[in-house]
Amino acid sequence: MSTSLSVLLRLLAVALAAAGQPSQRQVLSEEPRIELSKSWLSQAEAALLRQLAESELLQDVGNPESGKTSVEIIGGEEWCALDLSDAEITPEDAQGWEVVRLFNERASTWLGQEPLELPVVIGRWEAWQDRSALNRSGPLHLDAHLHPWRQYTILTFLSGTGNAEADGSTVFPCIETDDMDAKEVSRRQKLCSRAARHLQSAHEKLLSVHAKGLEMPPSKQYAYLEEHPELTALAKEIDGVRPVNWIWNAHHDGVAADLATPQRAAPLHALAEEMCRGKAPGLRVSTREGTALLMEVQEPGQKVRAGWLPKPDWRLWHAGCSPKGSKRWTAQVFFDRKPLPRDDMKTEM
Repeated sequence: MSTSLSVLLRLLAVALAAAGQPSQRQVLSEEPRIELSKSWLSQAEAALLRQLAESELLQDVGNPESGKTSVEIIGGEEWCALDLSDAEITPEDAQGWEVVRLFNERASTWLGQEPLELPVVIGRWEAWQDRSALNRSGPLHLDAHLHPWRQYTILTFLSGTGNAEADGSTVFPCIETDDMDAKEVSRRQKLCSRAARHLQSAHEKLLSVHAKGLEMPPSKQYAYLEEHPELTALAKEIDGVRPVNWIWNAHHDGVAADLATPQRAAPLHALAEEMCRGKAPGLRVSTREGTALLMEVQEPGQKVRAGWLPKPDWRLWHAGCSPKGSKRWTAQVFFDRKPLPRDDMKTEM
């Protein structure tokens, strides 16, 4: 049998397996919208994505708070982006790229959109040890982190058996669940909204300091930057907007707790860490190979308009929890919704 015919048969097998998968979607939260699909990828498809990611060379995540990663991924140690539009497909990896195409097709169908070719971002987490001094929780974040027009995320697990303790999980400390009493629900709403306000306030102060520097003559701007090293935390502009760095970690817990202002915030990251260790109630989604999560990033009901900048939903703070004993793999696609140009807005009205 020729190599090309063998590849075609394998691709056909992948497509047939995908077509036969039943839809098992479950609503975890109506508002904000969080849905779970239990049979989104087959074991064979998950394995092909892992193999393709390794062949495309995983790289260190680095420090996502600095905004230096070219494709944002929060948590984990290694990542890569599988982009069909830039792929050099060989017979050896053709099956993997077919799964990337199917991934995009299913994601678009889930959202009721036309199929797109979006990068599938693969993440890999190292195992965590009980006696480790490191947190089990990755940084809490909103998926609008450095992407102000992000509307939806689809997060898929490429490993795990559904055992949160062994395989890791994803925790949502701000989502109300049946195991919380009214007092705990109220506490968490305050905790989570204050964290968002704290970061928004800090961002606006940085923008103000930055604007003052721009008003100075060029000859004095370098000295001004040396006087304000905090300006290096500002992200680069995206379509004329400087996005907010929506990350909350243990350091933020300490700084925000010491503030004597309305932006003072309780230890949100500590709560996520307790949830990762199974010591606090809340929505915790176990890592199970083939399972996918759909999250609506923006507050619901916002209207697209010229000059519009969406508001992220602070109830969707979430963090990944490291596995024990084995690596944890994830795959994500991100959907953005940008405002239409003013001329197009007139056409739409």
